[in-house]
Amino acid sequence: MRRFPKPLPSLISACAVFALLWQPLPAKAQIVPSLPAADTPPPPSRPALWKVSDADTTIWLFGTIHVLPKGGAPWLVGPVAQALQGSDTLVTEIAQADTQASAEHGASLSPGMLPAGQTLPALLGPERAGRLAATLTASGVPAAQFDAYKPWMAATALSLLPLIQRGYLTSQGVEATLENAHPQKQEALETVAFQLGLLDGLPQDAQIAWLDTVIAQYDTIGMQIAQMVNAWRAGDPDELGRLMTADMQDDPRLVETLLTRRNATWAKWIVQRLKTPGTVFVAVGAGHLAGKGSVQDDLAKDGIAVTRVQ
Repeated sequence: MRRFPKPLPSLISACAVFALLWQPLPAKAQIVPSLPAADTPPPPSRPALWKVSDADTTIWLFGTIHVLPKGGAPWLVGPVAQALQGSDTLVTEIAQADTQASAEHGASLSPGMLPAGQTLPALLGPERAGRLAATLTASGVPAAQFDAYKPWMAATALSLLPLIQRGYLTSQGVEATLENAHPQKQEALETVAFQLGLLDGLPQDAQIAWLDTVIAQYDTIGMQIAQMVNAWRAGDPDELGRLMTADMQDDPRLVETLLTRRNATWAKWIVQRLKTPGTVFVAVGAGHLAGKGSVQDDLAKDGIAVTRVQ
């Protein structure tokens, strides 16, 4: 039987647009429990930073985590802060303005909604629908909340609930912090509509199997994301790549759609951008800069040297 990717690694390594789904989730699910105070200060954060350059152009490559909890050692310090401050342009996966506009207009999530007259429980069948309803009810979410969602939308939204309940916030995410620190000039590699289209274009059997996996691993999602955040803070892209794509190799369609094809496109964008003088800070999901088939690997195929700075 084909296995499908772990819910959060595949998503966080793939698209920044999932932060939009924070908005439709019911208020009851957004209660954040109090967390015990740490006995020791957190270890320093030194997420990985790379540099691509020629005679008159410098492009920084920085991996992001789209949502983070409050607290933890500051990461926008040292070489990362210096690189951002010295850059003419900040480039992220999608633009902050695009994200905000889409969040304010719920119709932008229409690709994730089933056609009129269809429901997710009917599509899933009694057994699957029962498991989904039980998971939602245990999380304080009315089961009917997801009835109009396509399977990929349900899988995505369901995987966010444990993060919300543990205090993870898009406002604490890396992109939000970078955009607030560098408001002067920002660009984007993709659009909200494009990223939603990637998820919506997944075959239905892949979508349903993904939802099955989210339900089965629901109680471990918090641990998974904590491990990824720790690897990102430690500047360990190899471990981060392993965690984020642990099971993705079992379905080449997901690898090709969410990672491989986009990494190659971004590498070509970097090659072209090197022809324009200036300094650019490129920040994309950390999974795109980790493991085999990363953006760095594609740049190497084009003969472009990438230097690890931090």
